[in-house]
Amino acid sequence: MAQAEINKLQAATAWDSKGKKLGDVNDVHLEKESGIPAWVTVSLGLLNSRKHYVPLANSRFEGDALHLAWSKDEIADAPHAASGLELSAQEESALIDYYRLRDEAVSS
Repeated sequence: MAQAEINKLQAATAWDSKGKKLGDVNDVHLEKESGIPAWVTVSLGLLNSRKHYVPLANSRFEGDALHLAWSKDEIADAPHAASGLELSAQEESALIDYYRLRDEAVSS
C-alpha cells in the first residue's frame, strides 16, 4: 500500500458496525512482514483519551469514512495495549483472540 493511501486512512473518520460515529483514526499500524495496514487506533469520545486498537479485517474504507466491523461496545471492551508505537507480541495475540481473528482464519 502506498504511503498516500495510508495517509488517507489515517485521516479517516471511523464508524462502528452499527453506523455510530467513533471519531478520527489516530494511527495506522502495519503488519510487520507485509507492510499492509492491519490495525488502527481510535479514541471513543471527547473524554476518552485512550487509544483503542481495532483490526482492519472485514472493514471497508469509502471516501473519508472507515467502517469498522465491530461495535463501539466491543471496541471499548478490547484489551488495553500499552504500547504507543508498536504492539508487543503478547498485546497483539490478546487482541487477535479478543476479536476472534484466529477463528476466522480457520473457518475461511
